[in-house]
Parts: sequence; C-alpha cells; structure tokens
Amino acid sequence: MSETSQLTITILRDNVAREGLLAAHGLAMLAQTAESAFLLDTGDSDETWDNADRLGVDLHNVELLVLSHGHYDHTGGLAELLRRTGEMRIVAHPGVFEPHWAVDEGGRRYIGIPHSQSEFEAMGAHFELSAEPVEIAEGVTTTGQIFKDASPLPAQTRLQVERDGQTMPDDFADDMSLAVTLPEACVILTGCAHAGVINIVQRCQELSEKPVRAIIGGTHLMHSSEEEVRELAAELTGRGVRQIAPLHCTGESGKQYLAAHFAGTTLAAGTGDTILVGPDGTLTIAPR
Repeated sequence: MSETSQLTITILRDNVAREGLLAAHGLAMLAQTAESAFLLDTGDSDETWDNADRLGVDLHNVELLVLSHGHYDHTGGLAELLRRTGEMRIVAHPGVFEPHWAVDEGGRRYIGIPHSQSEFEAMGAHFELSAEPVEIAEGVTTTGQIFKDASPLPAQTRLQVERDGQTMPDDFADDMSLAVTLPEACVILTGCAHAGVINIVQRCQELSEKPVRAIIGGTHLMHSSEEEVRELAAELTGRGVRQIAPLHCTGESGKQYLAAHFAGTTLAAGTGDTILVGPDGTLTIAPR
C-alpha cells in the first residue's frame, strides 16, 4: 500500500467547540496530507462551513469528500458544501442513501441523509459508491464495508434501516472509516464507528502494512457501560493502539472511561482544534 509523509486533521464540527466556534451533535474533519486535502463528513448542518470560514479554511482547495455513513449528523452540511464549491467528488458506501430511522420515547424519527442522490447530483455531487476499499489519495484508503468478524455487534433495535421495502435493525453496512498509512504507522479516521471499533482496527490492519497506532473520530461509546469500555480499551492496547482522539458520539462518559482505562493516551479535542500526526502515528494538538 502507498503511504503519505504527513497528516494534519482540523476539526470543523464536533459536539464541543473552542470559543467563537459552533458546536452541535455532528462531525466533520478536514484532512491534509503531503499530497491532498479532503473532508470526512459534513456535520449536521450549514454551521460546519461557518466554522470553516472562521478558521480560514478555503473549501475550494478540498479535492473530495468521504461520507462515513448516511446519518444526518454526518451529511446535513452537504447541500451547503455543494452550494459553495459547485462540484465535489464524493466517496461513500452504496447504502448511504438507504432510509435510516431512530426509535426512542418520542417515537420513530428520520435520521438519514437529507436529500436523494439525484437531488445532490443536481447540486454538483459526483458520487463514487463502493462497498470495496477505495484509495482516495496517496496513502489514504476507505475501509469499504466492514465485516464484524473480530467483534460482533450487540443486538439493538433503536437504530433502524429501510432496505428492500423492509425496516429492520440497522446492521451499519454503510459505515466506513479511513486508513491513513504513514512511514511508520497507520492512523484511522472514523465517523461514528457504528461497525465496531475493533472491527475497524482489524480491517485497517489488513489494508495497511503498518501497525495501527492511533484513532481520531467518533467511537459510539456514549451508551456504553464502564465495563464495556474497559474491555474495548484492553483490546485496543493489545492490538498496539497508543493514542485516541475521541470525538462526537464517544460521549462524555465514554471519554471519561477511555481516559481511565486505556493504557495509551487520549486527547481532548473538539471543533477548531488541529491534530498533528507524526510519521510514527503520534498525535499532538497544535497550540491554539
């Protein structure tokens, strides 16, 4: 697999934010390598790009967008992005447009992507939908569809997907992450990690010739117990992961449990922070 010599991540949307920036339940990251600049997700709304403006990000320098999955909190800013850029190459899983629902005390509510594929295409989107890994830049590859061999997902009924006319518990087939191969390590960028953090790590270990040393992004631990996070932390340590920058759906309790039980280090980051990634996968937050 090819590699890139450097990686910088700027968080454009997250549940927490630096003063003067806008936070909400969503995630968007700008990734810059030695060769390219691309986005992972668009956050939940147009406010993502207000943050980009305040951070001095020129969206016209962005070459493409990867959608980690089809939930609104990762796709809600897409229409405004296309309005600003005119056209954009977008890589995602073919299931990204399947209707997604959440069932809770308030009833059943739609949480999927806000427009149809044809509507986005009329705005300038050029979709590349693939369940297989796609190399989007030198040293950067989508995981493609994640198979849950290493860590089967627990049964759940709250999140649902509509497929072939049937509504069923979501199997998160559309959930993808990014594997970035650096000279001495692989670093993973996640959206929500609905497919399971361990499954994603295993997939990236298969895709990259380098050991996975760090994870940046959502880990979907906001509903996890301390014991569940303890077990996850031990597994990550055993697989050689040394640092995690937990964002978005990790939740405050998930962040606290990771900090307490992960043998490596966790970084407290949010909207407006820039994470510098060393050639060995070491993460540091740039001075504000």
